[in-house]
Amino acid sequence: MAERKVSRRTALIAGGLTAGALVAGGVPLLRATLAAPADGPALPRHPTLPLHAGEDGVLRGELVATASGNSVRYNGSAPGPLVKLREGDRVRLGFRNDLDADSSLHLHGLPLAPAVDAPLTHLSPGATSTQEFAVPEGVAGTYWYHPHAHGDVERQLLAGLAGPIVVTGATDELLKACDDRLLMFTRTGRDISVNGTVRPVFVPTSGRTRLRLLNATAGDHLLVGVLRSGDRTPVHLVATDGGFVAEPVELTEVLLAPGERAEVLVDTTVAGRLELTALPYSVYGEGGAASTAFRLAALHVPAGLPPVALPARLRDVEALDEAKAARRRRIVFGGTGTDHFTLDGKTFDHHRVDLEARLDTLEVWDVVNDHTTDHPFHLHSYSFQVLSRDGAPEPRRAWRDTVNVPPGGTVTIAVPFRGEPGRTVYHCHIASHEDLGMMGVLEVVR
Repeated sequence: MAERKVSRRTALIAGGLTAGALVAGGVPLLRATLAAPADGPALPRHPTLPLHAGEDGVLRGELVATASGNSVRYNGSAPGPLVKLREGDRVRLGFRNDLDADSSLHLHGLPLAPAVDAPLTHLSPGATSTQEFAVPEGVAGTYWYHPHAHGDVERQLLAGLAGPIVVTGATDELLKACDDRLLMFTRTGRDISVNGTVRPVFVPTSGRTRLRLLNATAGDHLLVGVLRSGDRTPVHLVATDGGFVAEPVELTEVLLAPGERAEVLVDTTVAGRLELTALPYSVYGEGGAASTAFRLAALHVPAGLPPVALPARLRDVEALDEAKAARRRRIVFGGTGTDHFTLDGKTFDHHRVDLEARLDTLEVWDVVNDHTTDHPFHLHSYSFQVLSRDGAPEPRRAWRDTVNVPPGGTVTIAVPFRGEPGRTVYHCHIASHEDLGMMGVLEVVR
């Protein structure tokens, strides 16, 4: 696999602060919802990727990456079309690379076999690939897809290559009375866009609104809160990266590192304006320079929406027994300055296996950040649970594929190696850091 030379422009983008105005050109207008109030455009809904069932019951569809002026798009839209699946679906998803550079298709967060995910495979211009898989039970939630061509990930993400995936299942019936909205955050030049539109507005249609929050930026940390008249209003967390939590959890803010997802329920029975806001946040740790708050989107709540009951219980989330771990490891983010990023003191080499684990075993990993900025840790193919942060037990069980590790911090995770063996990767999900080598190779063997 040939590695690309990273430009100086890309190398200067560090610490989760992505440069503005790197991508010129507009974003296509997506299919809009109800007419928005005069203070902003309507929140678009993503077009849906057509999936056709054959006689064998397998759903078939294709994503095509193409250039469009100064941007690149999947199937002509940026963000790309929504891939709608259900637990138990059998899928045959094709991908064609019509760009003038290597690319690939990573279905981020879905626990797919390493051979299906194929994160070390690059497709040359004009090449095609096919990913065949069954959607596992228990993974209903919000996911996304994007390129994974090492050395060029950041450029392709900023140019428009990203799209959402929604998997539904039986638990969704508990929330069927909610207004269900997908909000996908990407960077468009200097602004953070929501579904391809800057600061959109929508009108809820139910007394409780489900917000599927997806951070698909190349390197922006978003501390998200909902404000009414400038004050935070509580929301209820119902899902993280890997789907539903056990029961709704009341919060006033949700941190979304690049790649992370969260689903929250918002009470929309009181008429008025709610603002979904990126709150001040520092990627340099406590006391570091923080970002300025800005509005992501607004909800104009009409009068008279009837209340919707909050579910008391969503599902059972398996408890992983740390005492049964076959091995404990220490994974260290490191580096110097803005252009040297390492994992365990090394930069990425696709020929080298950095870690070897055995299938059907449980491991505990201490993910340590010895660098000066936040690093979101992402593991392909194998979902994990956070056990503790800096020694403090995690307050809730949840399946994850990405977790933020602040500078000087340690996040301890439990990783059960289930499914299929194979070779995959783990890395920082700030795309410029990944491109510059903050990635390792994991091989899971029988």
